Amino acid sequence: MKRVSDGRHVKLAASSAMAVAALLGLSACSDSPDDPPAEETPQFLANAETCKALTGKFIPASAIGEPSTGASVTSATYKTAVADAPNQAGNAIVQGTPDYCELQVQISPVDTAAPSIKSQVNLPTNWNGKKLQFGGSGYNGSLQTGVQPSRNAGPDVPLPLTQGYMTAGTDSGHQVPPGGDQASFALNDEALKNFAYAAYKKTHDVAVRLGELYYGKKPGKSYYMGGSEGGREAMMMAQRYPADYDGIVSIDPVMNWSGLQTFGNYVGGILQSRPGGWLNGKTQLVHDTVLSACDALDGISDGVVSNYKGCKTAADLALAAKRCPSGADEGAACFSDAQLAVVNAAHTGYTFNFARANGVMSYAGFGYGGEGLGGNWDRWMAGTAAPTAGPDATGVSQLYLYGNYYVRYFIARNRNFDPLTYDPDNFRERVLEVSNLMDATDPDLTAFFKRGGKLILREDISDTAQSPLTGLNYWDAVVAKMGRETVDQFFAAYVATGLPHTSGGINAGASNAPGYGIPGRVDLLAVLDNWVERGTKPADQYALTNRKALPPYEVEASKPMCRYGSYPKFVGTGSASGSLAENYTCAPN
Repeated sequence: MKRVSDGRHVKLAASSAMAVAALLGLSACSDSPDDPPAEETPQFLANAETCKALTGKFIPASAIGEPSTGASVTSATYKTAVADAPNQAGNAIVQGTPDYCELQVQISPVDTAAPSIKSQVNLPTNWNGKKLQFGGSGYNGSLQTGVQPSRNAGPDVPLPLTQGYMTAGTDSGHQVPPGGDQASFALNDEALKNFAYAAYKKTHDVAVRLGELYYGKKPGKSYYMGGSEGGREAMMMAQRYPADYDGIVSIDPVMNWSGLQTFGNYVGGILQSRPGGWLNGKTQLVHDTVLSACDALDGISDGVVSNYKGCKTAADLALAAKRCPSGADEGAACFSDAQLAVVNAAHTGYTFNFARANGVMSYAGFGYGGEGLGGNWDRWMAGTAAPTAGPDATGVSQLYLYGNYYVRYFIARNRNFDPLTYDPDNFRERVLEVSNLMDATDPDLTAFFKRGGKLILREDISDTAQSPLTGLNYWDAVVAKMGRETVDQFFAAYVATGLPHTSGGINAGASNAPGYGIPGRVDLLAVLDNWVERGTKPADQYALTNRKALPPYEVEASKPMCRYGSYPKFVGTGSASGSLAENYTCAPN
């Protein structure tokens, strides 16, 4: 770097030395009347020296809002900028990163038998004054580094870290042992609480403190972004810690968590373990049957069900008509009675005999359409093997796998418990205890609203890893609690049609999709930031896009993502024009 002058060089060196002294906890005070007032915070120079000085820095438990025994920076590494570059195959761009300080952090438990929380905090040299925390996935157990794209943003959007956000992520408070079960951590109460909500609060508090030490001030705005489990975490932050976050993006959140796992164990395991019940080879029949009944309801026969509310009656009748005459499995063209029971239960959902957290009694079923997309019903509903009772079952559906982990480790707390015999009524007290920890279903967001928080929810309507209707029903519950006029000031919900779980789009040429694919990319972090910082209310629709993977990232297809309560209705001419968002309007459904 070219120096401006020798004087400037000296000034920078002095500033850096002062920062290092402060970070090491050394006193820079004197009795001189020329000292700055105590309330003035020095602006530290963000560079390799001040980064390194954070190594071993201890954050006391008193600075962390959930119980711990403090946090330590286990490593501090200054990373120099890396430019965007083509991948090895030359068919996509690996996004570059800026100069930044990477901090590996360990947050220590109160219970010595509980695992530590591993977190990462990234402090860009050119900081925009804001913090972005990323949510996790599945049962977590692996570190979210924070050096990742904005969720479902296009390839043309720089990484949030490159945009100047200080970023943070965590493993949620446990590490999956090699070859070990993903959910065995839940046998420890503190580890379970960390996974439920506490690890994200602790990471937030530690990140804010480290940012303050590095930059000399706290972040002006703090955001949380996550999908799936990370989406549940995002919703939990709005409900449990409304004072911490100015803005939240939640995508396909597994927010009715205990309901989802019970539902998954039931439709993925119990029902499909019954004679003739496994959906082996029948997911394409579900897809084709629903499509024949509902494809044209949005004005275009393109292989995508977009009028998601208008589909139910027609689809249910069409599926019922595919019953095998004998009621037994007669082959690929029809459903046995046992298979129809699975399909119907998947769309109906699950109802408990008692209320769980926030009075919630049920779990919503799936929407219609997209069942045959790769990795959708074949992965989540059917798997490659029929469900079995053993804890080491392989090839089973993901719904059953996740549900059986929940039953064995969270509820029965017995690895060898048979999840195919599970009845929530036999574990009411424990189910309610876990629900109160895990479920992000409290519709009272008054505290979040009053502090000026903004919340954006996206549901992919062909999601079968969780019910997209869960988040939409939650929006309805918040409206019922707080009133539509109030909700519209801080909570915007959108529906992306034709897309499976947390999808960034289906590529052109994919099976069971239009030839041009199904668009899925949109930069919701930018929408959130504009709303929080500039008061720009989110639009009623945004264009989802699929783009080429190389600059200048031309748009290959686009389609509206409409506000909840409307769907993209085709108003163009000719099926080929279905690839352009301008040929749709968001119509009420």
